[in-house]
This record gives sequence, structure tokens and C-alpha cells, in this order.
Amino acid sequence: MNTLQITDMQNYSTLLTLFDQYHDFALSTHINPDGDAIGSELGLYHFLTELGKSVKIFNTDAVPESYRFLPCWDNIEDVHSISTYRPEVLIVLDASTLARIGKRLSKALLPTHELVNIDHHATAEAFGDVNLIMPSASSTSEIIYKLIKCHQGPIGKACALCLYTGIMFDTGCFRHSNTTVETHRIAAELIEIGEFAPDEVYRNVYEQLPVAKIRLSGEVLRTLQVTDDGKIASVYATQGMLRKTGTTPDAVEGIVNQIQAIAGVEVALCASEMTARSTKISLRSQGHVDVSQLAAEFEGGGHARAAGCRIAMPYPAAVRTLVQTAQRYIDQSSSEHGDCQKD
Repeated sequence: MNTLQITDMQNYSTLLTLFDQYHDFALSTHINPDGDAIGSELGLYHFLTELGKSVKIFNTDAVPESYRFLPCWDNIEDVHSISTYRPEVLIVLDASTLARIGKRLSKALLPTHELVNIDHHATAEAFGDVNLIMPSASSTSEIIYKLIKCHQGPIGKACALCLYTGIMFDTGCFRHSNTTVETHRIAAELIEIGEFAPDEVYRNVYEQLPVAKIRLSGEVLRTLQVTDDGKIASVYATQGMLRKTGTTPDAVEGIVNQIQAIAGVEVALCASEMTARSTKISLRSQGHVDVSQLAAEFEGGGHARAAGCRIAMPYPAAVRTLVQTAQRYIDQSSSEHGDCQKD
């Protein structure tokens, strides 16, 4: 069918018609799923289930421990569970490209009728038959909320909790620049519907840290390097560190935020050794550098201030490459700022 780009509320009805037309749905999200990825797919799962649809969720990577308080998280399956299963509709959430759900999963999970892409990243590709891409939204979870409201159906308690969690995560607990008045209103409604305590959601996500993760943070922070100009800070986590502390790769999440807080740092990066020749990079920016563009150079994506990618290099080379690339962006930003000053 012809690719349809949906960019505003009035076109939500197109996607809702698709929901009415089909019965069998599969959902997926990007590798190394975060709060918005898990929250949006579980929120949509609850909504479609309430409509009487058959819904399955398949992710490449496991649900992080910090999100296992969300209702039905254990219904999420991995690529090994697919076999010959073919959904009528595949809905990919919060992934800039189809490959971001994992190369194996993107080839194995094939819909018989429609591929739907729902995302809020400015770097998102329109890879679906139907593409609901809204960069103005704080999160993919916010888009799912608006989709359900357009349907005029009730939002259940479980759905509200999942969507709130996704919005809370992607707005940095409502402190990032993507937080708007509307975001706060949506969050307030979800709290009222879900009848949950926001502080409990926060504690589940951020304050249930195992001792092992704290020990890993100590190991990683000891690798801190700051460029001579003080504008780029980097750390790395090796497989040896994970073995030493008894942790898994998802335990590295959040460490990059600690080095982002260093005074004067414009770009922070945390490299995680996945294999001998594969490194995951998490990037943060204070705003002068668009790290989504930086990540896109390495087939990654994200937001202007928070992005990531995987690079086919050993972690030492990956760190050097990313620092050099970040320096280029900083130099370019400084040059443009200087030109403005001269004008």
C-alpha cells in the first residue's frame, strides 16, 4: 500500500480504523528498551487487549529489572518464541528505524498485512505502511495516550501506570525541555486514572538499585576522561567490570547522566563493551550539540540532548572515534556561535 505519514491529531482516525479492521497484533520496540519503550508498548498492549484484540509483544532484549513492576511485563517474549508466527499487524514503537528492534527480530517478525511505525524521534525514518511520527510529543507514551483519547475509549489503571512511567522516564522526571504544560496535564490525568503514587513509580525506576550496580558505577567512573577544553567527558564499562560486579549491560544505564552533570561539560558519553568488536554508546548533551545527529552518523538515533548508537569497534577505538566526532560538533557549534557574536 502507499506509505501514509501521519503528523497530527486529525489523522489518528486512520490508525484507529486499522485497529478496528484487524484482530491479530504484534508489538515491538528498540534494543536495550528504556522506560518509554516499555511503557508505550505495554500501554498499547493493555489498550488493544481491552478492545478484544489478540496481542503479542516481542523484544530483542529483556525487560530491565526496574520496569518489572509494570502490569504484564512478563508477557513480553523474545525472538526465539516467534517460530512461524505471523501477525496481521506489526506495530513498532519508539524505534528510529526498523533495524533498531534488532536485526534478527526485524527479519523474523513479519506482518501479513500492515507495518505501523509510532515514534517521536526527529530522526525517525518513515519505514512503515502507516507512520505516526510526532517529534513535538514528549515521548512515544504520550502519543499512545493521545491515540487512546482520540478513540474515546477508557484508559484502564494498568494502561495509565505504563504510560505515566514512559512519560516520566523520557522527560527526565519532567525536568527536560520536552516537558510542556500539556505533558503535566496528561501526567496528572494518568495519576488520577491509575490511582498510583508518583513517588512509588519513581522509587521503582530509580531507587531500587542493587549493591552490584553501585559497585559497577564505581568501576566505570574510575575510567573518567575529560578533554583538555573540559567540554567532553567519557567513561566506559567493560565485560570484565560486569563480571567483577556480577551485573548485566542494563546496569550501565544512567551512569552517563552523572558525568553530564560535570561543570563545563557539553557532551557526555558512556561506552559499554558488548562484545570484543561491538560497543554501545550513550550520549548526552547540554543543548549546544545535537547528539541525535552525532549518533545518526553511526546508524543510531534519539533526541537532541539524549541519543545512542552501537558501533562495530572495540570499546577503546569506539571511545576515541566518538570523542573525535563530538569534538567536531563542538567546534562547529563554537564557530557558529562566534559568527553570531561578530554579527
